[in-house]
Amino acid sequence: MLKTLPLSIVGLLLICKLSAQPAGTVTNSYKEGVTLRNAQKYPQALIAFKEAIEKDPNNADALYDAGWVSNELKEYDNAVTFLQKAKQIKSSPTIFFELAFAYDNAGRKDEAKENYKKSLELYPKYYDADKCLAEIFYDEGNYETALNYYKKYFEGNKSPDPHYYYKAAWCSNYLKDYADALLYLEKYQPESQKDFAKKYTEIGNTYLMLGYNDDAITAYQTSLDGNPNNGAALRGMADVYYNNLQDYSKALQYYNLALQNDEENSRNCYYKAGWIYVEQKKYDEAITALQKAADYDPKDPNTREQLGYSYYMQNKYDTAISWFNQAIELNAQSKVSYYYKGFCYATLNQKENAMEAYSKLKPLNKDAAEDLLKEIKEKEKYFKNLAKASKKQEKQ
Repeated sequence: MLKTLPLSIVGLLLICKLSAQPAGTVTNSYKEGVTLRNAQKYPQALIAFKEAIEKDPNNADALYDAGWVSNELKEYDNAVTFLQKAKQIKSSPTIFFELAFAYDNAGRKDEAKENYKKSLELYPKYYDADKCLAEIFYDEGNYETALNYYKKYFEGNKSPDPHYYYKAAWCSNYLKDYADALLYLEKYQPESQKDFAKKYTEIGNTYLMLGYNDDAITAYQTSLDGNPNNGAALRGMADVYYNNLQDYSKALQYYNLALQNDEENSRNCYYKAGWIYVEQKKYDEAITALQKAADYDPKDPNTREQLGYSYYMQNKYDTAISWFNQAIELNAQSKVSYYYKGFCYATLNQKENAMEAYSKLKPLNKDAAEDLLKEIKEKEKYFKNLAKASKKQEKQ
């Protein structure tokens, strides 16, 4: 566990320990526990601390150390029990921090936050508490609050763990503070090749959002040079070409690579790949990709619109209508679905259903509705003429 205190508070706590101990109450068991703890013999240390607590149930130091050792042993519920008792006897920032740490690792995040904050009330320079709060809020997706705590951690710590610069950069990108993101990433100096690739992926993300396409491509390529299978970098590279440069052939190349190498985290790429295939009029490939997109996201109407359109372009009108209906169930304002659904019904000589689609479309898009109505009338005329020709041929 990375639980450290500035020297000033360590000295203060040592004085408090000594002054709070009446003569003869520091038992041999407690001293033995401290020796074993310092030797990292935690199971034996815990036994000794428990013996000290049995002899003096109000020994806050023994209770604290028993909690600390329990945390090291990942016995977090036991740690909570010891530290709650210690807290009732003595109000100390270290006790509150250690209790918060136990709650944190036991998954009791609200109680962890409460106790980390209490440790900071008692000692505002307890920067590890800022770091731990930042981590909780980061994991909860509260990036603004997380970033504030990361900043406090950086401001008060001369040698912060560089790993947290990366997370601060991620928060900054989320909050659209791109300049700050780049500053944090510059400070982040990873040692492993994997983390190096991750750093340049995030630099690429920053440039992507700024619209600096050449810089983004360079950063993503640097990441891929270190880790060719980096799904995040492949997705980012694809997004540069898809969102910013509209070079869909290049985008498709990278989306497919992302799906091959990191499908679990690249599922949103199926829709974009499918959309590109539709643009390229490769409807079989589009349907394959879009079907997977629909499977992964059962509540996305856009995927179902594109599937309906793909089947419509293959003259598979009943299947197209089925997908358009699904899109409408998810989005009653789906103009594309009403439009092409009407075209399908008109082509199938189902004028009543086509007119129903027209009536739904008209308040959403008057011009598109007029186009649909024109198609319905033309198809009606076509089928009437076809029927006349058929009867004429029968008479002959």
